[in-house]
Amino acid sequence: MPSMNRSIFQKLLFSYLAVIILVIGALAAFLTHFFNNFYFEQEQQALLDMGEQVIGQVLDCQTGKITAEQLADTVRIAGSTSGSRIFVFEGENIHNLQDPNLDAKVSEESDLLPDVRKILKGETVIKKKHYSSQLNAFVVFVGMPVITGDNVSGMVLLFTPVAKINTALNQVYRIIWGTALFAFLLGGLVIFLTSRHLSRPLTTMKEAAAAIAEGDYSKEIAATNCDELDQLTASFNYMRERIQQVEKMRQELLANVSHELRTPLTSIRGFIQAILEGVVPEGDQEKYLKITREEVDRLTRLVQDLLDLARIKSGSIKLNKEPLDIGELAGEVATEFRLIAAAKSITVETDEGLVISGDRDRIRQVMINLLSNAVKYTEQNGHIQIRVRREGGQAVLKVRDNGAGIPETELEHIFDKFHRVDKSRDAATGGTGLGLAIVKELVELHNGSAAAWSAPGKGTEITIELPLVGSADQGN
Repeated sequence: MPSMNRSIFQKLLFSYLAVIILVIGALAAFLTHFFNNFYFEQEQQALLDMGEQVIGQVLDCQTGKITAEQLADTVRIAGSTSGSRIFVFEGENIHNLQDPNLDAKVSEESDLLPDVRKILKGETVIKKKHYSSQLNAFVVFVGMPVITGDNVSGMVLLFTPVAKINTALNQVYRIIWGTALFAFLLGGLVIFLTSRHLSRPLTTMKEAAAAIAEGDYSKEIAATNCDELDQLTASFNYMRERIQQVEKMRQELLANVSHELRTPLTSIRGFIQAILEGVVPEGDQEKYLKITREEVDRLTRLVQDLLDLARIKSGSIKLNKEPLDIGELAGEVATEFRLIAAAKSITVETDEGLVISGDRDRIRQVMINLLSNAVKYTEQNGHIQIRVRREGGQAVLKVRDNGAGIPETELEHIFDKFHRVDKSRDAATGGTGLGLAIVKELVELHNGSAAAWSAPGKGTEITIELPLVGSADQGN
């Protein structure tokens, strides 16, 4: 995997892993703390309940309801059952109901003396973790006073080893952290697969972009199951197709321009060289110089048309829009062409008051290109018809001739740059193959549309639609 994409993959992976570690770790730590407090509080409450029971037995013993032996048995059984140590102290004489050597052992618990004083004052003392030197272990300690009337007549001390609680807690901890580890591994696997799934299209796009930079447009990116990535993938594939189309058009344009320039330049060079070398008789030199001038004029038209197209495509062309009677302009252009094509009949039919917002010179250029094509492809004594009609909010200009027509396979390319139906006729008449391409671009620049109809042997009709002033389609 390339370094850039590996970095994207790692960023996704480590970001998600950091989140899952924090979440699972925080949850496990919370549960650990919760159960730790819960178990100790449960044990403390159990000792308090047991202490209440023992105090009740001590009071019964003091009132003679039970004997000292019965009290000792009760305390011994309670301590053995709960796994706790229970000490009972009464009055001035301290009796160990479980251990006859209590006097020596109590002295060892010197750190309990402040707590004993509190108990003798009637307070209940609870210690969550107390180190007992007598038991040589940490314990949960509860000390409770035995109150007779208004006096403290004794006390009950209860000890439970923390180790007993920790044994139960360790089992809970193993479950909590084992589950956390399993959740982390499972989540890590899901995150790894998800991160790879999300980063793979980006990797593919990078590879496709590198291939495009090398001129290979064949690599199409497959769609994923993620809406956002699918949109990005579709946009990238569309971009790839558009770049491929533009590159193809660029190559075709380069080839066409090279061809169009090579032919007249070859002719010009040949004629001039022949004249300079004296190959052409002096009487024929004027004829060949006229041919050379025609080729130069053809090159000039070609360069001008290319410049027009380039300016239109780049958006640098400025339209000086004004209210324009398109029917009147069509009549003016037709009058000019009647002088040029005297042997061909040109008629104009137009509705009155068809005003569009357009650049007069550019719309005139559109009409000149259309009529030039019609005149070029119409035989002697042929007929060319210009009609301008209102259709809804559109001014519809139609230029029709009764020439040879265009085959159906050629019709869809009629507005393409350098496309010629009859290449020999264009060579003879000096056409550049850019006229209709310029027509289409200029019309669309005026928020209009161009279309063509033709049938072999019946002629050709080019239709231009332009929005009338005040129509919804007029635009800016």
